[in-house]
Amino acid sequence: MTNYTEGLAKFIAGIQYEDIPAAVIDRAKKLTIHCVGATLAAAPSPCVKAALSTARDTVGERAELMATTWGRPGKQPMNGAIFVNSTGADTLDWEDCSWTGHPTAGFVPVGMAVAEALGLPGKDYLTAIISGFEVYQRVSGHIQPDPDFDIVKNGWGLCSWQIWACSMPAGKLLGCDEEQFNLLMGATACETPVIDTIIHKQMSDFYHLQFGFTGMNGTMLARMAKRDELDNMYNIFDIEGGYAFMMQRGDNPGWLDRNLGTEYMFNEILFKHWPANMWIQTPLDCLDKLQKEHGFAAADIEAIDITPGFQFRDGYRPEGYNSVKDGQFSIPYCLSAFLLRGEPGPGWFDEGRLADADLLDLAGRIHLDKETVLPLKHCFNIFTGGSFPKVEMTITLKDGSVLKGELQFPKGHPRNPFDWDDCEKTFRIGAKVAGLSQEKTERFIALCRDLEHLDDVARLAECLSAD
Repeated sequence: MTNYTEGLAKFIAGIQYEDIPAAVIDRAKKLTIHCVGATLAAAPSPCVKAALSTARDTVGERAELMATTWGRPGKQPMNGAIFVNSTGADTLDWEDCSWTGHPTAGFVPVGMAVAEALGLPGKDYLTAIISGFEVYQRVSGHIQPDPDFDIVKNGWGLCSWQIWACSMPAGKLLGCDEEQFNLLMGATACETPVIDTIIHKQMSDFYHLQFGFTGMNGTMLARMAKRDELDNMYNIFDIEGGYAFMMQRGDNPGWLDRNLGTEYMFNEILFKHWPANMWIQTPLDCLDKLQKEHGFAAADIEAIDITPGFQFRDGYRPEGYNSVKDGQFSIPYCLSAFLLRGEPGPGWFDEGRLADADLLDLAGRIHLDKETVLPLKHCFNIFTGGSFPKVEMTITLKDGSVLKGELQFPKGHPRNPFDWDDCEKTFRIGAKVAGLSQEKTERFIALCRDLEHLDDVARLAECLSAD
């Protein structure tokens, strides 16, 4: 029998802050401030408000462990804060993308809440989110579909394996040992949500709430593991009927121990420059670049033509868009929102403006190549290989001018990385939306830059409590 589960459990239980390269630590700090900013920006969204009311109704207002719900006053029970913050982290689709999903919407809210509630230092938080991600990425890579798998017919489990980005960092912060992690992995596998194609087919905003559920559930499992309340779920990656069988899809065992402890896949996470689906980042950056070079406005545009097309990202709804997610996954919508609504944030997706006549008129003049269309699975394969799909754009203005541009690596890709100013910009937008004071905004940025020296993450989280 193989021993993949034991190897992963030994890695995450044993890794120390000093084992992690400085460049990875720096990236973790930047990803934290970016993710928190994206979460704060989502504070007014109906999805976040629904999460907040559900947390109050389900978890209540007092518990042994308390944490900050970002952009709200005071503290709430830790599980409720995780549910709301994890939901908010994905609501504007602005947080991150790895090769397999949005793990930052799990490990940042979970990591900060658990570290805050337990009064742990910044080094512990950083160690937990990095090591937790390294397990998440290998597990999710392990069960990715085979090359000929039809994800349109059979679905893709982005929200399914997300729970690993929550239970693993929580277990690390709680101090689980190797045996407890082995059992926690078995429990996490058993609590993995089913593949949910209906959310994507009907463009439901419940998609964002799933990140809240996996954040809360993964943390609850970790606390059970620490209390030795789990039994007989050992070696989930090694036994007959294990995780790959449970998921009914690819079994890529080479992923589970791929350069574990020496290769940090954390460095391959994509920061999102815009509040939109990852395959819309490059078209938005290309449009932004052309507008800065030529100074045109939305009213000047006759047509925008883009090649290649991207599978399921060409949605144009002349009658109006059905949900925030429906707009976030549409290149015509997002490019129109950029041109008409200015600074990125919740204003791009205000529910009352999903059927805005000016936006729909402009979106109808944005066309994607119908002959050359990249399947989503092919796009992810390109990203996993370290590259990204190249976009070519032609803008025809009403005066007859024709502008051309091309772009391959959007801002935030590992080959075009965010710097501190980029991360701070996202945070400042979010802090402004959430109504944080200037003092708290600047204090959070300063503490985050020096996070490895922070004695108590509670000091960082308190900056995010609304006045």
